[in-house]
Amino acid sequence: GAYYPIGIAMADIITNDLGIQATAQVTGGAVENNGLIEEGTLDVAITQGPMAYAAVTNSAPYEEYHNKVSAMFSGLSKGIFHVVTLEGTGIKKMEDLKGKRVVMGPAGGGAINMATDIWAEFGFSIDDVNATYISYSDGMSALTDGKCDAVVVQSAFPAAAITELAVTRKDVVILEIDEAMRQQILKNYPFYAETFIPKDVYGTEEDIPAIHLSNMIVCNADLPEGLVYDMTKAFMENIEKIQQSNPAAKDLTIESAAKDVPIPLHPGAERYFKEIGALS
Repeated sequence: GAYYPIGIAMADIITNDLGIQATAQVTGGAVENNGLIEEGTLDVAITQGPMAYAAVTNSAPYEEYHNKVSAMFSGLSKGIFHVVTLEGTGIKKMEDLKGKRVVMGPAGGGAINMATDIWAEFGFSIDDVNATYISYSDGMSALTDGKCDAVVVQSAFPAAAITELAVTRKDVVILEIDEAMRQQILKNYPFYAETFIPKDVYGTEEDIPAIHLSNMIVCNADLPEGLVYDMTKAFMENIEKIQQSNPAAKDLTIESAAKDVPIPLHPGAERYFKEIGALS
């Protein structure tokens, strides 16, 4: 997905601008990252709006949390729910996944939570598929080798694993979510939004209607206010580097960074955005 290259850019900004050695870490994804913040393994992480909200409200899967997660900024990128299969698998719509071999991405990844929410609206659950939990790229290899029937990917487009598959296969199918179902999902899960995957992204015949969530930056709530202020300021003053790190981050702006943040901002981040007028 997009998290790692964005994380590299952010670590470089901290190292170069603040003189604090920072490194990007490979993790299990959005769900696990909040846990790593909670336990102090990570200081700053990328996660999803719904997961950050669950972490601060002690909702599943974070019932035992102690409010260690604070927001730095939002509007980072769109995490789009892709379900990828091939012609000939018999999978033409979401309901066809029942009973099939489906790769859900890495254990702890954000695709699992989105699948839980979205598939519930279609009348089935992860328990109704033969689910395995491996990386997106390994999932695409399994799909090509006939060892699975579909792969769920939660990532901004273009997702590298899907792009690589589309280069070598001309029978790639990405399942769409029709208008009525998109509106039903948005009604029941207001932290999601609808989007379209343009046909030129993966070489599909038509634009693909889909659902997405917004990714955001969180930090340990116990970090000093001054440090979080300095990091937030450095990120915003070097926003072009974050934008250029991955196409997923190209629409990030200073204005969008402080909008629609689903959890409380860390006092350091809040002070910065108020100083520049992005918050009242």
